Amino acid sequence: MSKSQSILIIGGGAFGTSTAYHLALRGYTHVRVLDRYDTPSHDAASTDLNKIVRADYPDPMYLKMGVEAMEIWKSPTSFLQGLFHQTGWLMAAHELTIGWLQKAYATAKSLGHGDTRWLSSEDVKRQWPVITGPMEGWKNVWNSEAGWVPSSQALVRMAREAQAEGVVYITGDDGYVTKLLYDDKNTCVGALTASGRAHFADTVIVSNGSAIPTLVDAKDESIGTAGCLVVIKLTPAEIERYKRMPIIDDMEHGIAFPPDDHGLMKIICNHSITNYAYSTVPGASITHSHGDHPYDGIPREIEADIRKFLRDILPELAERPWVTTRMCWDCHTKDLHFRICPYPKARNLYIATCGAHHGFKFMPIIGRYVVDMLEGKLSEQHARAWSWKSGRGPEAELLDPHPYQYRDLGELTGWKDRNRDLAPPSRALRALL
Repeated sequence: MSKSQSILIIGGGAFGTSTAYHLALRGYTHVRVLDRYDTPSHDAASTDLNKIVRADYPDPMYLKMGVEAMEIWKSPTSFLQGLFHQTGWLMAAHELTIGWLQKAYATAKSLGHGDTRWLSSEDVKRQWPVITGPMEGWKNVWNSEAGWVPSSQALVRMAREAQAEGVVYITGDDGYVTKLLYDDKNTCVGALTASGRAHFADTVIVSNGSAIPTLVDAKDESIGTAGCLVVIKLTPAEIERYKRMPIIDDMEHGIAFPPDDHGLMKIICNHSITNYAYSTVPGASITHSHGDHPYDGIPREIEADIRKFLRDILPELAERPWVTTRMCWDCHTKDLHFRICPYPKARNLYIATCGAHHGFKFMPIIGRYVVDMLEGKLSEQHARAWSWKSGRGPEAELLDPHPYQYRDLGELTGWKDRNRDLAPPSRALRALL
């Protein structure tokens, strides 16, 4: 690839921004990012209060990448310095997920990664007395080296670094891509936006997450799913009480984060949902845009699941009102791998997306792998894992850490316009969400 060729990236989330940054670092001088919204984009999965940063995986490939990324998150000289909060991560499994947890533990031990050990529920409550729920039947692994970062802030920092290196961001209707453009040889030559403006490029990269089926034929490859979250505002006394708790991740039920610097505590339901009922692409589950539906929140059925999860760990918070609720849309593939590969049905068109609700932690490094793919330098292992499978499932069975059966937005209730009834979010939360 010529360093002077024009490159167009569609989507300014974690994968798209990391790709832009690493292209610029490698000397590419004509890189543009198109997104409907300014950074942090309303519809990006990375636009969130916080995300887990860890390296625990059954698959050694992702574990090694996790370690690589964590070195940057923790580096005192990185532009991301100061964002990582090393609270540790408590992973819990039940019948459906104990295999994943056992294999992740064994992989970590075999590769000498981290301070990872098994804890009983009684051990957990002795170590963190703030956890007072019953936790019956939990099988727990503790990793003291994991933690969290304020993901929206991190995305903004990387976007600014990319811009400082010469990357151009185009937003609003001029950046809102409605379709890709092709010549008569089926070569992708650019993208058309909502304003009617056409952006032409030598290379086009699609990184638009759960909206990918709106631009390419991906309904058999990508499944848009949402993890539903709520936010609680703590009092100063409660911030002091909960600030030393770890991230608590029951893989079959939910995740609770320690409070952030503004006293906001995020809780996620690990029962993801799909959106086939309201999709604009027949047969595909895609994002339910926050830009188009700014007051929509989470379904009542998912709220009940979250409150049940809280009763199992922090029962005194289980009936608290929410500051806000949010559906966080990303996309999965059948084989649970990312897609960083050429798109097989067109020339000069590439894919870099499908983060599957765990891709954000790799933001500091994932763009380096995308550029390696573009330059033909990606390892055989990564290229095979991240290749376009044309709807095929995994060649070998992979373990899903969240195997709960999906429910569709069309089957669920109470989510439409529900955030109008909540207290106005704090200024800090509005800035992040």
